[in-house]
Amino acid sequence: MATLADVLIRLFKAHNIPCAVVEGWVLPYGQAPGIRGIWHPPKKGGAGCLDIEVLLPDGRLLIDRCAGLGDGNNAIMDGVQNFLLGSFPVLLASFYGKNDPEQVTTKRWSLAGSTWTVYIGNFSRRASQGIDMPVPKSAFTAIESAIEQSPLSADVHWFRTFYCHISAQQVFEALMDNQPWPQGEAALKDIPWEKCDGYYSVRNFLILKKEVSNTAS
Repeated sequence: MATLADVLIRLFKAHNIPCAVVEGWVLPYGQAPGIRGIWHPPKKGGAGCLDIEVLLPDGRLLIDRCAGLGDGNNAIMDGVQNFLLGSFPVLLASFYGKNDPEQVTTKRWSLAGSTWTVYIGNFSRRASQGIDMPVPKSAFTAIESAIEQSPLSADVHWFRTFYCHISAQQVFEALMDNQPWPQGEAALKDIPWEKCDGYYSVRNFLILKKEVSNTAS
């Protein structure tokens, strides 16, 4: 049976990136940053969770959590598919030099006195059968404004936003560097999400990397 390391290696090889495995970490091109997957099985009918961890040069762990629906291996592969549609293209572009412009938009932002390269993933959507809810046009502008209001003290920051409409209830989740992100949650709540009778969710993932100045001292 394939391990999550095997699955990650296949994903990278599909982009012509060779990998090595050291102490459970997959090393694309045989070097850092390493990446690994950890599966958390579902509890009493809920969804399982696939945690994708990336070990950054400064020792921090970038963690992206992807829900996996179904039973057994099907749930794991559903989590992998969720990862493929969401954060994987952003990780490829920002850390491993493989940017698909149809899946990741790259921009330069001036924030907090520095210039940043920003890798913005597409909004990934999931919905119950027959539902096709568009993402409000103001959604990314709201997220961008929230980032502008947030403290940026490291060389790399990552942001995950998640909106879910289910059983006439709304769920808002916003994380910055794995931690609750109040500015992002407030932005999500201000977006004019459409209501429906079924289920749909919208997810976005992006990474900021501070540009290094080449000016000689």
